[in-house]
Order: sequence, then structure tokens, then C-alpha cells
Amino acid sequence: MSVQNILPVIGHLYDAATDIQKWPVFLESLADLFEADYTNILHFDPSEEKFNFWLTHGAELPLDMLENFQTRFADDPRAVACGKLPGKPLSCRLSIGEEAWHQSYIYQNMLENEHRFPIIEYSISLVMPGEDGTMTGLAVMRWKDGLAFTQEDCDLVGEIIPHLRRAIDLQKRFVKSDFVKRTAHAVLDHLPTGIILSDEHGNVLHQNSSAEEIASRVDGISIVGGHIRLEKSSQNSDMHLAIKTAITSARTGDILPGYTLSVPRKTSNENYAMLISTLWGNHLKLGMGVLDEPLAVIFITDPETPQEAPADLLQRLYGFTPSEARLVEGLITFDSLEEAANAISISVQTARQYLKSVFQKTDTQRQSMLIKKILSSPIWMQKHFQH
Repeated sequence: MSVQNILPVIGHLYDAATDIQKWPVFLESLADLFEADYTNILHFDPSEEKFNFWLTHGAELPLDMLENFQTRFADDPRAVACGKLPGKPLSCRLSIGEEAWHQSYIYQNMLENEHRFPIIEYSISLVMPGEDGTMTGLAVMRWKDGLAFTQEDCDLVGEIIPHLRRAIDLQKRFVKSDFVKRTAHAVLDHLPTGIILSDEHGNVLHQNSSAEEIASRVDGISIVGGHIRLEKSSQNSDMHLAIKTAITSARTGDILPGYTLSVPRKTSNENYAMLISTLWGNHLKLGMGVLDEPLAVIFITDPETPQEAPADLLQRLYGFTPSEARLVEGLITFDSLEEAANAISISVQTARQYLKSVFQKTDTQRQSMLIKKILSSPIWMQKHFQH
């Protein structure tokens, strides 16, 4: 068997690094290469005595046997031998011998459960320790009616190790990148302002839930065929020209002021407020070129979407009493103290007493200062609140 034979296996390995669902394909190709009955890959956390990651090909280990295996993993003579030579593939016959393997707890457990799971007689195992104290293990195994692995087989597995290290590192990076991406999208979806990311041709690359809601009304603004479109044709042309101009200018290092549009709709006299700007990355500062193209970011505000702040958050943030918090909510919603007082069924005199206390707790002196401070607080960044 030559090194050339492992190239398809390595290909499947890198494929699995970018898609966790493809690890079984890698394990199957590894089994085929070594004419093995059983292959597995695992990630073990010694501090918890558990596998954080466990995938197999060839057979399914019963749950109770898997639990026994992970609690006794550190005592497995194969793991002990591999731990002394991290990253080196070892044959159980060549490294620990037949007697040591047959006397091990893992082997005896398989003997007791032979009617449920085949006995692993021969294996090539390796362990790669991580910086956090965890370890990744890979094993190629044959049942008791098979043949023992040779040193040549171990050497061939060794050719895969550098690629396995890179693949695991790549997978960690992809997982982290995916987590950051999902988190960023979740944050955007909490904002009450509609946000659309677009390329210079008006292709929508991402939209938050507020933008989706606005576009779904098809009332002045819509998204058709993956393109943002305004109902008024002259404004539609202006918007697309502004998007293209903003991105083209950003490429040359000229960041233009935001372009604003007041977008009319049929169902209301209140127009949408639209601002077109650029989302500019590191392509000019770090010379990454097309790997990080500037994008247009389009902000859409619906003046008819009510701003709301829960009283309980205001209480925790500023130490308001429940009545003071409800009054502050009213001041945000209504134009006057009198209207806010009526909304929560208190007298204007009582409202003034509450307001005086609120001024002290927020270090403000006027109602306009209070509202500005409240509106700039983090609670106003969230789209919906549950009362």
C-alpha cells in the first residue's frame, strides 16, 4: 500500500473539516483503505471523563458500553501507550502486546458483551493532546477474525496525522466563525431598525427581521428576486445609484456621507426614513482586495412602529419604583406629562412627584434630558419586549 492510496482519504478529511456531517464519509474511506471493520474518531475531556465528540463507522457501540469506555478511557492500555507518544500511531500488538490487551478492562467488557458488539482484536490508535488538556483520538480496528496490523500500516496512518491536525484546527476555526456569524445575526434581529446589506448591484446579502417585516408589507419598499426595490421608480433609481456610488467611492478610500430618502407608502402618511451608507472592512487598510469588498448598509425606520420599554428593565437599570418606571414609559410614548399621567391613571400632581424622584435617580434636570438619556440606554436597542 503506497502513500498515493491515502490521497482520497485526505480529501475526505478536509471535506469533513468544513462540514461536520461529512466525518462519517472520512471514517468510511479510512476503513476501506486499511480493510478495517471499525473506525472511530473522538474528542475526550479528562476533567469530565466524557467524550465531547464521538463518531464511528462499521458498528454502533451500545450506550452502556460507551459509558464504560469513556469512564475507563484513561486506563485503556492503548490510550496509555499513545499518551506516552502523542501523535504517533501505535498497533496494539506491537506496542502493548496481546496479553496486556486481553487482560484490559475494555477487552474483558467486550467479551462479556460479545452477543451485542463484536470483539476488537487488532487496532491502530493515536492520541493528539490539545492545549486545553483535552485530547483527540483516532483508531482503525479489526475484529478477532481479522489480521494484525503491521508497522507499515502504522507508518501509513502516520502520513495522515499532519492533515488531521490541520483539519481539526480548521474545523475549530469554522465553528468559531459560524458562532460569531450567528451571534451577529441574532443581535441584528433584535434591533427595531430595518437593516439590509447589499452589494453594488442591489443584491440583498442579508436582512434583519425588522427589514423582512417591512419588505413583506410590499408598501413602498419590497424585495423582489433578491433585490431591494422602491415602488416609486424615480426614487428606486436614486437608491440604486446611491448604493453603487457609495460602494465605488469606498473602494478608492472616499467614504461618502450617508444618503437619505423619505420613502412614501400607500397605507400611511408617515414615510419610511431610509439611510444608505457603507459597511467598510479591512480591504483598504490591510490590502486584502476582493477578499473583503465594501458593502452598502441600508437603514430603514418605520415611524409608526411604537417604541416600548418594559418597566421591569427600567427599574433594574435606574432603580425606579414600578410607578416611576410606568411614568417614564408614558413620557417616551406621549407628548406631555399630563398625557403620561392619564395613561397610567394618576394625577398630574402625583406625576410631578414621581418625575422629581426620577430626575434625581437619573442625574437629569429637565424632561428633555431625561428622555434623551432613557432613549440612549441599551434597552432601546431591543425590538420587542415581553411584559
